Amino acid sequence: MNVAPLLVLVFVLNSPPAEGGTAEGEASSQEASQEAPEQAPEQASQQAPPQGTSFFLGLEAGPLSLPSGTRGGGQDIFALAVPVARLAHGDTFAIELGAPLRFRLIDAEPKQAELDYGGHLRREDWDTLSDYGQVLRELSIGRENNVATLRVHPFEAFTLGEGHLVERYDNQLSPDYHPTGAELTVNAGLATRVKVVASDILAERLFAGELRLDIGQFVSKEQKNVDRYHAMASVAHDFGRVGEERTQPITAVLVSGDAALYKSESKSFALFFIGGAGTRVNAGSPDVGGFGGFSIGGDTGRVNISGRVEARYEGGNFRFGLFGPSYELARYSATGLSEKPLAEEHMDQNLAGYAELKLGVGEDDAVEAMSASATGSVEHFTVGRTDTDFTLALKFPGRRTFANARVIIVGIGAHPRYSVHAELRQRLVDWFYLWGAGGTVHFPQPDGTLVPGYTAGAGVGMDFKR
Repeated sequence: MNVAPLLVLVFVLNSPPAEGGTAEGEASSQEASQEAPEQAPEQASQQAPPQGTSFFLGLEAGPLSLPSGTRGGGQDIFALAVPVARLAHGDTFAIELGAPLRFRLIDAEPKQAELDYGGHLRREDWDTLSDYGQVLRELSIGRENNVATLRVHPFEAFTLGEGHLVERYDNQLSPDYHPTGAELTVNAGLATRVKVVASDILAERLFAGELRLDIGQFVSKEQKNVDRYHAMASVAHDFGRVGEERTQPITAVLVSGDAALYKSESKSFALFFIGGAGTRVNAGSPDVGGFGGFSIGGDTGRVNISGRVEARYEGGNFRFGLFGPSYELARYSATGLSEKPLAEEHMDQNLAGYAELKLGVGEDDAVEAMSASATGSVEHFTVGRTDTDFTLALKFPGRRTFANARVIIVGIGAHPRYSVHAELRQRLVDWFYLWGAGGTVHFPQPDGTLVPGYTAGAGVGMDFKR
């Protein structure tokens, strides 16, 4: 077998960018930290050292309550087991395998156990090719400053660029759909960065990409102009195909730019003006939206803050953040439980105000100190609708107690829909911990509507690293 192509790939993914290539700067560093998936607390406490090779094994288990997923159905009880294995080499390579296995113990009406694999393993977790993607929990190749980096992982709050097309997107929101996504970033030199993403590596689902140019580096070699002026172009397309399921395709494009109004000499604070325009493609009338506003970013070492405030003009079949936090439900019902799908939703032309804030306090390396991160976004439309998304993650002193929560509400003032999830973990000894989690779930139905319910579980976990 010819191994030359593999050797070339490894070399490229681990090569630093050429001198004069894309400068990441404060804005890009913040963007990378925002896009990275949050690790489960037990994984966070078992991160691989920066050098050498490490191996991690873990197992989580406990009872879980989950609805049948049918209209008027009961609440089933499952035995949950989550085996995990991870191999990492320094900060250039990591792979993690594992999957939640849900074994039905109590089968409320309507009876479903006879359809499960072996009469117990929940069929809906493994009935499409996409579901097998959940086995690959993480694949990471290359460092952030390499010519190219590859990341494969579930998307929990993924944002592409500034988020004007793909914003805080969660591909795990549907309880019967368990894909793994991928993102490839290429620093192409000449102050050019390209990022392409796929929300599902095993199906024709959401694909998106962004081209980002550092205009300051193009027009001047002076260091003061680096990472001060950017031009961006992005596109996103959802084929809407998972197994035998079909939802209406959506395509959107966007052009935007920013310019630094102020950057401190220490690079600890920056203020940018941002603006752009976007539209849907092949969706009837070409409804165009535009936005303008400001973004900030600051880092004092203990406090990291970033945010945006924008005024937007949008409506018809296009709005910004089209592929947002609730998209995996909105593609069935844009708001509420039985409204038109997002692809068919038509909003009157209107103005909207958008605000986003991301705050991090504390240092992860300071074991005895508490650290917290919180994000929040609110968009209010003058037609009387408001969408929100809030997250909170806490690490308590000693790094033995972890808590996180997320609340997504769309359609406030019209047809609201709530998605809530909370989780708590308490490590008792180095290798043993307790966990509890609960929240809402929404099951897509054949007629395109959603059936709401709740889920809750608790149990124990064990892990080992060397």
